[in-house]
Order: sequence, then C-alpha cells, then structure tokens
Amino acid sequence: MRTVTLALCCAGLVLGGCSANVEVNQQIAKADLEKGIADALQQSVGQRPDSITCPGPINAKQGEHMRCELAAGSTKYGLTATIKSVEGSNAKYDVQVDNKPSN
Repeated sequence: MRTVTLALCCAGLVLGGCSANVEVNQQIAKADLEKGIADALQQSVGQRPDSITCPGPINAKQGEHMRCELAAGSTKYGLTATIKSVEGSNAKYDVQVDNKPSN
C-alpha cells in the first residue's frame, strides 16, 4: 500500500526550495541531486521514493534543467529538476513531477 500512496501523492507535485552544494566545477553531483530530490519528496509527502535516478550531474546555472526518474515500487514517474538560483557554493532548484506515470 505504501507504494501506491506515494505514487498517487507524487503525481503532478511541485517541490520548491530544494538546495545543494555546488562542486568546484560548478555542478551539483548526480548523487547529491538524487538524494536532495528524495529528501524533498519525503519531507513533502511523508514517504521516501524507492529510488531517484538522474543521468548525471547538473550544471549549477540558473535555468538549467534535467530529466530524472522517480520509482515507487513498479510505478515510475518522470520529473524535471530546474536550477532557480546560484549564490556562491549553494544552488536552489525546483522539482516538477510528471502528472502521469511513465510506465
């Protein structure tokens, strides 16, 4: 039942104010981005997804975006992480979960 609840709660969800430390090369590491998204989802809906998978690091530049995938059991949703601002070594980003599952 947990998987169904998480999947239903995440559809169309918009998470704002996520943040991450920026590496020396002005990127958010893949693992940091995935963990940040999972942490934000857990805080927002009260459950942690089984996994978040992103294709790689994201450039810490305002407007940069990346498509990632959220898995909750056998249900998968696409999501988009978009960099909103960068101040020093801190980047803020928003996450938009797709309205419908990708599978």
